[in-house]
Amino acid sequence: MRVLLLGANGQLARDIQRLWPKERAEIIPATRADADVTDADAVRALVERHRPDVVVNTTAFHYLPDCEADPQRAFAVNAVGGWNVARAARAVGARVVQFSTDYVFDGTKQTPYVERDPRRAVNVYGTSKIATEDLVLQAHPDALVVRVSGLYGLAGSAGKGGSFVETMLRLAKEGSTIRVVADQYTCPTNTAEVAEALLPLIEVGTTGLVHLADGVGCSWADFAEAIFELCGLRPDFRRVTTEEFGSPVARPKYSVMASERVPPLRPWRVGLERYLREKGHLQTEPA
Repeated sequence: MRVLLLGANGQLARDIQRLWPKERAEIIPATRADADVTDADAVRALVERHRPDVVVNTTAFHYLPDCEADPQRAFAVNAVGGWNVARAARAVGARVVQFSTDYVFDGTKQTPYVERDPRRAVNVYGTSKIATEDLVLQAHPDALVVRVSGLYGLAGSAGKGGSFVETMLRLAKEGSTIRVVADQYTCPTNTAEVAEALLPLIEVGTTGLVHLADGVGCSWADFAEAIFELCGLRPDFRRVTTEEFGSPVARPKYSVMASERVPPLRPWRVGLERYLREKGHLQTEPA
C-alpha cells in the first residue's frame, strides 16, 4: 500500500513513519515545501505525481490563540485544505484519511461523546474542524475522518511549542508554581497509540467518522499529576478552575470521546508511561 503522508514533519506523522511496518505501507512523506494544502493546484499535482493508494492528511492550523486571531487562516488550512486534499485523492482513485478533534463538541454532554453525537464548537478551531469534516466527506464520500484529542508525541508540536508533557516537566524542574485546570476533561493521547491503531483501519477500508481515544479520559490536572508521579517529581502544583486559570480562549469543559465503531485505545496512563520511557524520562518499567 502506497501512502502519501502530508504534514510529514508533525508529531503524529513522525510516529506514523516510525511505527508503520515497511512491508505493510510504503510511505511517501510530504511537507508544506512539497505542496501547501491551501494551494489546490499544488496538491493536485503532488497527488497525481505519486498516485498513492491512500493520502493521509495530518496538516492542521491548531494553536487556539492563533485560530482566534486569524479565523480566515484556520479555515483555509483546516477546511479548504482538507477539501483540496480529498478532491485530489478522489480524482486519482485514492482513499483519504483526515484528522479532526474533540473540540467539535461543546462539552455539555458529561458522558463520553460518540461519533453520532451532534457537534457544536465553542472556539474557532473547533468550528473550522466541523467544516473540515463536512467538506472532506462531501468531496470524498469514502473518506475516513478520525477524531483525536490531546495529542502529544516524541517529535513535539512545532505549532504549540512542544507538548503538554514536556512543558510540565520543564516547569517542575525550574521550580515554578504550576497551575493546571482540574475542570476540563479530555483524552490525552500519545500519537504512537493513534498511529498503531490507524493502520489496521485503513487496511480494512474503514470509512466515515471514527473516534480514536481511550473512552475514559481525565482532567488536565489529573494528567499533570500522573506525569509528576511517574517521574518522581514533587513540584509546587495547584489544581485550579478554568475561571481561575483565566484562559482567553474558550474550551469545552468535557470532551472525552468513546467509539461505537472501533475498539478503544489503551488507557491514557499506559500511553503516558510509554511516552516517558521512549523519551528517556523513565529508566525502568513503572511499578
